[in-house]
This record gives sequence, C-alpha cells and structure tokens, in this order.
Amino acid sequence: MDIRNLDAQTALNELVRHGYRHAGEYGIMMNARMQANGFFRQGQPYRAVDGRVVVVQQGKMTLEIDLEEYRLQEGDIAVMMPDALVMATDIGADSVASAVIFRRLPSQAAQAESFVLSGDDVAYSRVKQYLAMIFEQFNRNTVFTDIIVHFFDALILDMLSLHTEVIASRDDGFMHRFIHLLSQDGRVKHPIDFYAERLCVSPNHLSTLVRSESGMTVLQWIDRALVREAKVLLHHTQMPIAEVADTLGFSTPSSFIHFFKQQTGTTPLRYRKQLLR
Repeated sequence: MDIRNLDAQTALNELVRHGYRHAGEYGIMMNARMQANGFFRQGQPYRAVDGRVVVVQQGKMTLEIDLEEYRLQEGDIAVMMPDALVMATDIGADSVASAVIFRRLPSQAAQAESFVLSGDDVAYSRVKQYLAMIFEQFNRNTVFTDIIVHFFDALILDMLSLHTEVIASRDDGFMHRFIHLLSQDGRVKHPIDFYAERLCVSPNHLSTLVRSESGMTVLQWIDRALVREAKVLLHHTQMPIAEVADTLGFSTPSSFIHFFKQQTGTTPLRYRKQLLR
C-alpha cells in the first residue's frame, strides 16, 4: 500500500486497523509485525514528520536514520526526532516492534538528535513500562490527553538522559558530527568547502578524515545524502522534476537527471513511475 496515494483519513483508518491508537499529536502501536502493516517500503527513504520511539521486541531490522545505519535486534530502542531522514534497508519477516509517535517535543529536548540505545537492559525495561502506561491511557473510556502528554514528555526525557549517560564518557567523534551536519544540510547540493567551513577544518583535512574513518570520500557522502533527498521528494511529493532539481540546488534539470541516473541506474521519472506500480 502506497500511503502517498491515500487521503489522510484512509491512511489513518488503515493504521487503526493494525492496532494504532491516537489522540491529538500522539499515538501508539503495540506488538506490530513490521512487514505485515504495509507502510514500510524497504529502500525508500522518507522524512518523518512525526518523531517516534521504536522498540524492537522480536527479530532484527536495519534502519538508516539521518544517514547512519543501525542494525537493531530485540531489546534495542530507536529514538527518531521529528524531521529525521529514515530508511528501512532490511526488515526481518519475524520482526515485531512497538512504537510511540509524537509531533511535539518537550522544550528541554528541542535540539536533540536522533539516537539508538542498543543492548541497554535498563532502557528496555523502562521504556516497556512507559509503553504499558501510555497504552492503558489510550484504552480508557475517557482519554485524558494531558496525562498522555506528560507520559510522552517523561518518556522522551528519560530516554535522552540514558543516552546522555552512555555518551558522557566518550567522544562522538568527527565523523558523527560530519554525518549529522550532512543529514541537516545535505538537502541542497553544497560543495566540500561548505562542510569544511562548518566543521572548522580545511577541505583537504576534511577529505582525509572522512576517508580515513569511513572508507568513503566526502563527495560520495554528499551524493548519498542528495540521492536520499531526491527519492523523498520523488516519492512523497508531486513536484515536477524541474522543481525537484531546483529544490536540491542543481543548476539545471538535465544536470539533476544525469546525477540521479548515474547514482541509481534509472531516471527520476522512471523511479517515480516504479513506485506507483
């Protein structure tokens, strides 16, 4: 099912059929088989309008979140902030997860990045307690949205505090800062100098560090980010190809078409048509 072709109410009805409960800007889905609900097109990136906390309860899945790849298994927790660039690259047939969905962050978390808590038994135990309390609130005869908001705020802040404890004793490293910058600014075609200046290093030093830490060149990373953004726009909007090219910072539609075909093996128009089959 291609959610892009559904009106909002039909999409919501389909989610509800798979156990989704919602109130205002908040929602929860418990024990969902990730392949069964039909809303995850593997290999297709999207910008998550909503934030979400995904708790893997069974099986394995691989998610790319803001250009970083995470291999998740039972007990892992992915916290994706609103506007995160997300792509499922592999979802196991037996994978089961619960998720909460939100559009508003508590003020203390306004600048937070997406992150993953992996192999953290304390976090897994605590998030399951939050999920149970939130789900109970959604199933009451009268849903008290104020209570749900407080539970959501507490959940987000608690997961952030646990994440902060994990990273407090280590340096996230230059590569993480580069990828995070790219996930935010890679929506438009920028030269290497742009990223070097933002990271306060020379272009040559940036190139050396990135290749050393990732095995890829800076240009390859920039192209990767642009391809993800192009696929998002081609799938989730009705923009003409020329407008997509302009939005991504290409000087002409033909230069964008050449770039996209070089990177993906197909043209933007063919890619869009394939999604509609």
